Amino acid sequence: MKTRFFSLTLCVLLFPLVTTAQNSILDSLQTALKQSKSNADRVTTLLNLSRMSQDRDKALDYAREALGFAETELELSNSWNQVAWSQKSLFRFDSANYAIKKAESYALKVGDKLVLSDVYNTYGSIYNNQNQYDSALHYHQLALTQRKEAEDKEAQAISMNNISIALEQLSRYDEAAGYINQSIEIYESLGLERRAADSYLNKGNLLTNAADLDGAYESYQGALRTYESLGLKVMMTYALINMGSVAIDLGDFNKGKENYWRSLSILNANGQNANLMAYTLNGLGSVYQEYDIRPDSAVHYYLQGLEYASAAGSKYLQSISHHNLGTLYQKGRQYGEAIVSLTKARDLKTEIGDKAGLSLVLAAMGTTYGAQGRNSRAGESFSRAIALAEEVGDLSNSEKIYRRLYQHAKSTGKYEEALDSYEKLSALRDSLINAEHLGNIAELNIQYDTDKKEQQIALQSAAIEGQAARLQRNQAVIIGLIVIAVLLIIITALVRNRAQKDKTLIRQEGELKLREAEINAVIGSQEKERNRFAKDLHDGFGQLISVLKMNLSQLGNGASKDPEKQLAVYEQSEQVISDMYTELRNICFDLMPQTLVQKGLPDALKELGQRINATGSKAVEVLVFDVDERLEELMEVSLYRICQEWVNNVLKYADADHITIQLTRDESEITLTIEDNGTGFEPDVFFNGKGNGWRNIQSRVNLIKGAFELDSRPGVKGSMVSVNAPALPGTIVPTSTEKEMTA
Repeated sequence: MKTRFFSLTLCVLLFPLVTTAQNSILDSLQTALKQSKSNADRVTTLLNLSRMSQDRDKALDYAREALGFAETELELSNSWNQVAWSQKSLFRFDSANYAIKKAESYALKVGDKLVLSDVYNTYGSIYNNQNQYDSALHYHQLALTQRKEAEDKEAQAISMNNISIALEQLSRYDEAAGYINQSIEIYESLGLERRAADSYLNKGNLLTNAADLDGAYESYQGALRTYESLGLKVMMTYALINMGSVAIDLGDFNKGKENYWRSLSILNANGQNANLMAYTLNGLGSVYQEYDIRPDSAVHYYLQGLEYASAAGSKYLQSISHHNLGTLYQKGRQYGEAIVSLTKARDLKTEIGDKAGLSLVLAAMGTTYGAQGRNSRAGESFSRAIALAEEVGDLSNSEKIYRRLYQHAKSTGKYEEALDSYEKLSALRDSLINAEHLGNIAELNIQYDTDKKEQQIALQSAAIEGQAARLQRNQAVIIGLIVIAVLLIIITALVRNRAQKDKTLIRQEGELKLREAEINAVIGSQEKERNRFAKDLHDGFGQLISVLKMNLSQLGNGASKDPEKQLAVYEQSEQVISDMYTELRNICFDLMPQTLVQKGLPDALKELGQRINATGSKAVEVLVFDVDERLEELMEVSLYRICQEWVNNVLKYADADHITIQLTRDESEITLTIEDNGTGFEPDVFFNGKGNGWRNIQSRVNLIKGAFELDSRPGVKGSMVSVNAPALPGTIVPTSTEKEMTA
């Protein structure tokens, strides 16, 4: 069977096709979005726009915008699911995994089996794109279970299609065929001709990989007839491209060429979809390359395919074009150009995580390096290629790579390595060894045995000459080795014991230093607070008492007989008492805000912001989300004091005029975030400073088993701190925290 350059897979892996009809739908959705009157309508329209958009970045923007309008758990699940799908399409798998976990958490709350099955379906697609086919199969089977319980036949057929694709990648062809046939039966029973045609297309891919090329061609033809009867011109090109590839494998040059030209004609007449143009032009190039006619034409079509792949922004298609060009150059002994193209293909495959494709590119590089006589580089490339192919379990690629490795080893005279590669190649083919195979193995065995016997003769001669000397030294060497071994064991045991003790001592010293630093921070904070409290009483409250005393003393100096002076003394004294009351409230607020005690953390933070805003020089914004119940006393006091400490630092040093305090809570944790627009600084200056600010914050963060993060850079406006602490019941022990911290 000839080398296949690509195959197109439909169903959940289908990329959008932009047609005139689809553009009309997109325009209608944009109009509907502008006319939407409720957030629910906006969410529905934006999700449809995301699913229909061919621009993957724009699709992600639509999904994120939908998430911003989502209110119900169902809307949140669907929006996060679409965000995950869009991130997956951009090969941002970490972001996709984060989003799909959020979608799953909301789907479980909704309790709808179809909603949960959609989440599992996306999980499967994410793992499929990362070549983790066992995990993909697991989640597609979970989706099928949910859809069976919901009795949704069409959704079941979609899952069966996806399961078939995963099983195909795992080379479990019989099981895959069972699922794809069930999928086709369901679609045909429901009268869903388009869906059935898509499944016939996937069945063709399955039969191709199972080496049933005649059956594959027939399946593609069935899909083509259905697409043609439905007037789906662009979809016809999917079938034609795959038919062209199989025709090449069957050795029918004219039929392969005819199918690719027909695909090209349809695309030119229907909008030139960049992705499909790239596939078709690469196919035409493969026709001319495979039959070794007009290599310049093959280069021409590959380069055209590369232009369309770049226009589509598809790194996968670009990697195919570079791979094909590299293989063609290598076949024409243009090894320098081949390495350049194959290196580009290698980098693109690595970037998108296509390990199966990367293994073939590395094998081609190994062959090219070998042709250049750079055998060390060739060996490295072949080793990496084999490791990748075995990692993803791709038997077909492993067979191709071992074939190349066998040819390379044989040409360089490494007969043992060539024999090993050929035996593995034969095992992978899983067929009877024909006469040609036997001849190759026999030739290699003779050459290998000859080399081996010559080596044995040389070794035996050297052994006879050195035998007498070895016999005399053996006893002394054995005794010496035993002594050395015993000493090494004793030394190793002593070193390990000493290292363990040193490690324990260092850990204990570190814990003591940390505890000492926390105690010093608490004591320093206490003394600082007491000094401030004494200063406030002396400078503020004490002076007001002195003024009140002076006013009252006037009543004994003759003012008591003058009614007007009595009234003046009374009014002045009343104002002084009012000032004393205000000063007393401020002192009490600094010690322990009553709002925090009586109403809780959100109201206390808002009161803190209002007090700063009242000065008129700074603006403080306080935002609270999902904190509807009182927190544990320890949590409330600790988070309030952390916020108070940091805000004071900002007011003193940051030269900021706006501060945002945000408090949020979800199922498992509570988060306090403080942002300002002041001057940035080096975080190490804060962490390693001589003051007690960081130690005060650290001790309170440790009390609530939280985590503290600081984001600030010199020369950049703005800083942000966040404190994350667990909010699960029972994880925080209620206690009189302020007494414990300041006693």
